[in-house]
Amino acid sequence: MKKIFSCLAIVFMTALSYAQQQGSAVADPEAGALLEKATNRFKSFKSVDVDFTLTTIRPKLKPDEPDSKYTSNDNGKLWMKGNKFKISMNGVDIYCDGKTIWSYNPKTKEIQVNDYEESNETFSPTKIFSVYKEGYSYQIKEKKTFAGKNVTVIELAPQNRKVSYFKIDVGLDDATNDLLESKIYEKSGVRYIYKINKLNAAVNLSDDFFVCDAKKYPGAKVVDLR
Repeated sequence: MKKIFSCLAIVFMTALSYAQQQGSAVADPEAGALLEKATNRFKSFKSVDVDFTLTTIRPKLKPDEPDSKYTSNDNGKLWMKGNKFKISMNGVDIYCDGKTIWSYNPKTKEIQVNDYEESNETFSPTKIFSVYKEGYSYQIKEKKTFAGKNVTVIELAPQNRKVSYFKIDVGLDDATNDLLESKIYEKSGVRYIYKINKLNAAVNLSDDFFVCDAKKYPGAKVVDLR
C-alpha cells in the first residue's frame, strides 16, 4: 500500500507540474506549454475532490499466462486543500493537516500518528500546486482519442537515474488541460496506470476534514510516533 501511495505522489507531483529545466536532454516547447497550462489550472483550485482508478500490471512469469493474472484494479479518492490532503483506498485512510499525518490501516486496526514535514522525498499530493523547474526532460509522445476526448500524451523522463521509475506518460485533455491518465514505468517491469474518473473543483472542504477523528474507527489503537 505504501508503494501505491508513493506512485500516486509521483503522478501528482510531476504530471501536473511544469518540468522546464536548464540543460535538459529534451525540452519540447509544445509539451512545456501544455504542462504549464495544466499547472496554472490546478493552482487556481482552492479545494479538489478526485475519484481515480489505479491499474497495476506486473510482469508475467510465463508468456502464455493470461494478462488478468497479473493485472489488478483499485478505486480510490483524493481530497486536497492548500497543504492539506486526504487519501482513501482499499480501506486505508491517510489524513494530513499540513503539520500532522495520520494513517489508518484496517488490517492492523491501528492509527499511526507522525509529524509531517514537507520535503522532496516525502509523499505529498499537494505538490500538484508547485512549479518544478528542474528534474525532468519532456516531449510529446502522441496525440490520441481517450474516453471520447482528444488527448496529448507527454513523456517525462527523470534526470535522476536513481529513482525507481524511468519514465511517466501523462495524458492531458486538449480542450480543458485536465489530467486524464498517467502511466508510470517502473524499472522492475511493473506499470502503474492512474485514470482520473472525476475531478470536482467546486467542493468546499473544512480544515477539520483533514484531521483524523479516532472515533470514526471503533476499536482502532492510536499509535503516536511523534
